[in-house]
Amino acid sequence: MPPQLGLLQGQKPPSRRILYLAGGEPAPASQDAMIFSLPFAQLCPEKLARIAPDLVVFPLFSASLDAIVVLTRLNELGYAGRCLVLTPRLPKPHLIEAELRGYKGAMQVQLLTSEAPLE
Repeated sequence: MPPQLGLLQGQKPPSRRILYLAGGEPAPASQDAMIFSLPFAQLCPEKLARIAPDLVVFPLFSASLDAIVVLTRLNELGYAGRCLVLTPRLPKPHLIEAELRGYKGAMQVQLLTSEAPLE
């Protein structure tokens, strides 16, 4: 499941590794990072170990799960890195961020607010 990087001969791949937990749509290409997309239902110890992400990105909520479920699963799998939670504009985002940090285990959790609708 490696991303398509289009590297030139002799060029080293980016060292940052980002895991996007979503519906499994293709990961965008990036010159700065290797980006992997994985449906949450497929998140398992083997795939997490193979991807070895520096950052895990996922929505605050979707039709089938929410950030608490994702954080709980990542914690169960022993992930201790950074998490970026995508969210629409909220009235008091600091309260949501504080709640998520309470479920995080050893992870560092941060919200990223956008005007774009979450699907």
